[in-house]
Amino acid sequence: MICIFFCGNIRKQETVENGKIAAVLVEDGNTEATLKRFYFSGNTVMLNAENPAYDPLVYVGEEIANVHVIGLAVAFTHIIK
Repeated sequence: MICIFFCGNIRKQETVENGKIAAVLVEDGNTEATLKRFYFSGNTVMLNAENPAYDPLVYVGEEIANVHVIGLAVAFTHIIK
């Protein structure tokens, strides 16, 4: 079995530029933290995974209040065991 671990360094900040990878807290009944590419336009937030097997997470209107940027991903390391 091959295990791949992704480690990242996060710079704490409350906003990120469109297209940047961000640590994001989503409170939609289940509070989850995730690393995704962050896009904001008008009244829509879209969180895109780097893995194309996963659909984007899209939040519209009042749902945006449940999406909180924790910080900007500034470095990544892959560990393969």
